[in-house]
Amino acid sequence: MLATGCRIGEGLALRYGTNGDGKPILDLEAGTWEVNATVVRIPGAGLTVQPRPKTTAGWRIIALPEFAVRMLEDRRASSLRQTDAEVVFPPPLNGALRDPSNVSGGLRQLLDSFECETCGGTGYQLDKDGSFRAGAGGRRIRCEEGPWSWVTSHTFRKTVATRLDEAGLSPRQVADQLGHANPSMTLDVYFGRQVVSAEAARVLNR
Repeated sequence: MLATGCRIGEGLALRYGTNGDGKPILDLEAGTWEVNATVVRIPGAGLTVQPRPKTTAGWRIIALPEFAVRMLEDRRASSLRQTDAEVVFPPPLNGALRDPSNVSGGLRQLLDSFECETCGGTGYQLDKDGSFRAGAGGRRIRCEEGPWSWVTSHTFRKTVATRLDEAGLSPRQVADQLGHANPSMTLDVYFGRQVVSAEAARVLNR
């Protein structure tokens, strides 16, 4: 997400396969990604890859920074299970898709586990006796007092918008990178033309 500014659902829907024209969705040789889907939860059916982004403007081709291309090449080379339809970022344990609503909490838990004294590095709230505090359904409650408790997946999207703005890219260029139909949305909330912005990739590679 820090390499592209994509929405969390778009990132989780990134696949190794091809689009309707037979072109690769993720083209590591060209250093591009066609953002053409998102992960959504359908009541009664669970998580699925919706074959279109959140909005019409969300469809775009993004030029990837060099560090992202290297990371994705390494990830694909080390993957034990691979099919053309496989998502790039599958769940670590079970299922075919990660749940977008759990990613932010999982990230904060990972970051806080290194330095949060409140939860003893566990990432969860603790009772006085040291046991895990449980909520509805007996599920552990995540710690909200760690130094990274403010981080969400959207933090990365806003960071990308800020970095591109600081580098002098126009609101239109930043809107195209984020998949916004109107630059006013980018200006109002985060600080079209479907243009592959190699300049954006160079900035984010610094």
